[in-house]
Formats: sequence, C-alpha cells, structure tokens
Amino acid sequence: MKIAVPTSNEKTICEFIPFCKYFLLYDTETKQKKLINNPMFDIVKEKHIKKRDCGENALHTGEIIPPLLKNYDVELLIAQKLGEGMLDNLEVYNIKYKLTDEKEIEKVI
Repeated sequence: MKIAVPTSNEKTICEFIPFCKYFLLYDTETKQKKLINNPMFDIVKEKHIKKRDCGENALHTGEIIPPLLKNYDVELLIAQKLGEGMLDNLEVYNIKYKLTDEKEIEKVI
C-alpha cells in the first residue's frame, strides 16, 4: 500500500496541507520513501496567504491534491485536518484517509 503524509521536514506531519512543502510517500511493501513537492505550497507562497481553518482560504486544495496523489498510486492519506472538498474528492479518486493527532510520521506509517 502507498501512503501519503503532508510534511515540511520529512519527520513531522504538517497540520494544514496547503502550507506543507511536500508529501512523503511511503510504500508499505518495499519500505521505500519518496518526497514529492506540494503544488499548493507554491501558490500559498506566491500569494502570501496566511493560515486559516480548513477550507477558509478557498484555495481548492481538495480539487488539486487528490488527482496528484492518485498519479502516484496513493491509497491512503494520513493527515491532521481535511476540509470538506478534500474529503469529497478523496472519495471520488478512491483514496482512503486517516485523521491523526500524532505529529511524528514514523509513528503513523
């Protein structure tokens, strides 16, 4: 199974997906890890957007991230917070999700 976790430092889970630099992809079969850039981070940086609650930035993260993850064959997204649009589109792309309060990636993969 391929798992995706939003992060900015490869060690901790980033709370808000648009403000994370990367997604850490982890393959549970091969134990391989791969970092991919989060396209939302560039948008946030360019537009100088400040953090707000899920969905309040109207960035359409839920429309951009699920197809990106699907392109990498991700089957599970582990995150701390997900907005309604993200939840709807994860279902459309048949990607499961798990919400966690855990901060350390190694404890959830």
